[in-house]
Amino acid sequence: MHLARRDHRRIGREREIFIIVFARSRHRKTANSTSGGSGGNEAADSFDPYRSWSPLTEEGYAEKLRLLREAASVPMERWRAPTVLAWLEVALGMPQYGPRCAENVKSGKVLLELSDAELEAGLGVTHPLHRKKLRLAIEEHRHPSHVRYPCIAQLGHTWVSSEWLPDLGLAQYSESFATNMVDARMLDHLSKKELEKLLGVTRKFHQASIVHGIHLLRMLNYDRQALAVRRHQCEQVDTDPLVWTNQRFIRWARNIDLTEYAENLKDSGVHGALVVLEPSFTGDTMATALGIPPAKHMIRRHLTAELEALVLPARYSVYCHPEATLDNAH
Repeated sequence: MHLARRDHRRIGREREIFIIVFARSRHRKTANSTSGGSGGNEAADSFDPYRSWSPLTEEGYAEKLRLLREAASVPMERWRAPTVLAWLEVALGMPQYGPRCAENVKSGKVLLELSDAELEAGLGVTHPLHRKKLRLAIEEHRHPSHVRYPCIAQLGHTWVSSEWLPDLGLAQYSESFATNMVDARMLDHLSKKELEKLLGVTRKFHQASIVHGIHLLRMLNYDRQALAVRRHQCEQVDTDPLVWTNQRFIRWARNIDLTEYAENLKDSGVHGALVVLEPSFTGDTMATALGIPPAKHMIRRHLTAELEALVLPARYSVYCHPEATLDNAH
């Protein structure tokens, strides 16, 4: 019952973004049945996942939600074709692969047995990160007892691109992460090569920002609720900077009389986990992010004093009393 409620909440969040969900479309043009030419084979063989969708009705969407609620306590190997399709389109938010899934995957058992090559050939999942997303989700169902972070499935790719990245101060990468459908499972398995080559994050500072952002999620067991509670608790008081968002640091800069520089932190990648967990992050690092000229010695000295007063106790807590840091999450 608990799993069903949890899945229902996650699915509801996905619905905010996926107002129109797309289902199976069988309207392929078959030239063989009309003219007998070879064009029909070409149409059937060339799969365009962005052109073969049809909108679901409200009733259709409700039916998929019902199937997912029922499947929450059922092993994937016992799922029937409609449940597999609902899981792919709604739970994973990958409706562009629905038509091929409906055509070729008739049960959860079949889905569990698909190799990467079969995912590409049978479902048309040629995009490497889309394939990785699907593979990680399948593996979670294959070995549910091995799942390290029970909450991780609740954090879909829409949350990553529309909430998590802006909170890190890296909204400029939101479109790339959304296109690549990067969800929390993928964040937990993200490689430096994928970050650079496939997601376009080439600046080392921004890479470090993302790595430390992921570290914080792991520290909190990918519990979105725990993160939200801690951020709310320090919204009006300068404590627990580990969980501060980029926007919270902009407000902090204004509060310490650095208003003229504060907005420079936007899209900088500066956030609490980076500031606290990165040992090399100093007052000079923050001054550079704020755009304070090197010649402004007194302003930089003021900033360093304020930053150390904020961050040093948090670093001590993280590295000397990690259990206290985790306790704050509960």
